[in-house]
Amino acid sequence: MTTSRRDFLLGSGAAGLGCGCARRPRVEPGAKVVIVGAGFAGIGAARALRKAGYATEIVEARDRIGGRAWTKETTPAPVDLGASWLHSGAKNALAGLARESGLAFNISDYNNVDVFGLSGSMVEKKPITQVYEELDIADRFKSQLFWPYLRWRLGGGASGRSIGDVWEEAVAGEVDALSGEAYRMILETQYAVPLHEEAMESLFLGGEQLPNHEWFMTGGMQTFADYLAKDLQVRLSTHVREIEWSRGAARIVTNNGEIEAAAVVLTVSAGLLKRQAIRLTPGLPADARAALDRLGMGLLNKIALSYPSVSWPVDSEYFVLAGGELPAIIANHPVYSGAPVLLGLTGGATSRRLETMSDEEAAARLHRDFERALGLKLPEPDGAAVTRWASDPLAGGSYSHRKPGARLDEGDILARPVDDTLFLAGEAIVSDDDAGNVSGAYRSGQRAAAQIAGLSAPKKRNAILV
Repeated sequence: MTTSRRDFLLGSGAAGLGCGCARRPRVEPGAKVVIVGAGFAGIGAARALRKAGYATEIVEARDRIGGRAWTKETTPAPVDLGASWLHSGAKNALAGLARESGLAFNISDYNNVDVFGLSGSMVEKKPITQVYEELDIADRFKSQLFWPYLRWRLGGGASGRSIGDVWEEAVAGEVDALSGEAYRMILETQYAVPLHEEAMESLFLGGEQLPNHEWFMTGGMQTFADYLAKDLQVRLSTHVREIEWSRGAARIVTNNGEIEAAAVVLTVSAGLLKRQAIRLTPGLPADARAALDRLGMGLLNKIALSYPSVSWPVDSEYFVLAGGELPAIIANHPVYSGAPVLLGLTGGATSRRLETMSDEEAAARLHRDFERALGLKLPEPDGAAVTRWASDPLAGGSYSHRKPGARLDEGDILARPVDDTLFLAGEAIVSDDDAGNVSGAYRSGQRAAAQIAGLSAPKKRNAILV
């Protein structure tokens, strides 16, 4: 029994990013379009618009390209502290460009995982395949979700229920304690929120079954973003404070002066949109604001530990540490890059606690848990990097999630052009299982470009414009 990253069940019921047949351009060809944000959404939009003949400029508040794709180069090998994987591997929309870039990647095997239970005085261990067999989550969830899924497909609207509600009914107390604890932790890391904060309808999105040959970008996701943006005009360290617009004209107010444009593609995170970090005059339409209210920002933080040498087993690709001081999923970097690095991923409530810890405390807790799980005495780490994406004023979290009450059409609502002048894009502006991913962000940027230029956006999930 295997499971998928975003879905376990019933196939996709949400629309993709295709915009149908070509139509007249919404913005006059050759006009200037400003893109706010140099993450994958902004890069995707700029590449397509430039090819279509528009004058483009990306305005980025950070001093680097990539947004929430952030590669740390100071460890023995590049380590991604933000986005790390191209999900679905060769079927990912960016797979061809990734190959073209020449960056190193490795294929993850999510069946090659050791699970450890550290809650009690004794350490329990089992392979992830045994957890799958004991939990049999697909069958358990199907029995709970068939009728809600059917009602949703027939237009019954959102249930207001959470995945946590389904979990309590179908799983809690009925399976081996370690398997239940480990699997729940895995889900909360994937969704980046406690299960009671994620809409039950998220389970209705389609997705491949694991192992799905996901590409772990050991060459660095930020390096990939730099490659994609190499010929684009990008203005770094430029904070956009206000966008004042009317049909066919926009004024972008920044800390480095004002920019005039015929249209704007706004690619900041859902968190920044929700808190109106950039003032929009006029504001978003009511339906867009309501869609934003049904979204939240999840939190997946990482801890990278570097060591003098590899002194632990390298036959397993991942370790799941359930319980203990700092529950985490550890990517075993030596398997991929040969570097003596462990990359811990935390989600849900654990990730929120991590925001309050110092780097030293977080590193020490993860190190002690790993030693205890393996029953080994390891040398102390000689370097550590810890993320706090919720505290990052330019992110407000790691990636979007759907709150109970979400209808799964939020991305399509937010993607509607506003007076043919303001266009939204980003990993949250997606209504399929590519939400939260760099490929989803890139595709949404290309959809915005297609809307501007009157192009036919690809309908297939693994297709892009350029």
